[in-house]
Amino acid sequence: MRRLLLPALPLALLLAATACAGGEEAPEASEQAEESDAGAGGDANAEAGAESDALRAAGGFLASLQAVDGEAGCALIDPAAQNVLVEAHGAADCAEAFPAYAESLPDAEGAEVGEAVMGTDLDGDTPIATVTLVFAGGDDPGALELRQDSDDQWLATRLPGTSLGGA
Repeated sequence: MRRLLLPALPLALLLAATACAGGEEAPEASEQAEESDAGAGGDANAEAGAESDALRAAGGFLASLQAVDGEAGCALIDPAAQNVLVEAHGAADCAEAFPAYAESLPDAEGAEVGEAVMGTDLDGDTPIATVTLVFAGGDDPGALELRQDSDDQWLATRLPGTSLGGA
């Protein structure tokens, strides 16, 4: 029995060393494959994630319209677009202007978030989503435009039912 173990021991050590060496190369090859996949499909995945985040922000904006919640609604609007609301409704601030803005739109009770069209600013640096809000009765006050800010938050820059303003 000892004779069989001695020749088998170097073979077992050789196999173990080969397996370990092969195991070290596999993660590098796997990392290279992942980097290659990320380059090919990374942009599509990033755009799908951005679209999902923009639609979620649009849903929050619509919920604030339905609840006529100025604090929540204004938290989703960039400062320039807030100023448009303040000026249009003669209010002291966005939260005060928001209820009048909500009332100026078609009935938001049955409204839904529609499709998003993704794009970027002219430099190609800032993601922009133009989201359709579908109001009951087919009224179309215009699209909601959202931009991703430097904190990766989606903020409304153009609001349905207002004149152009914002960023």
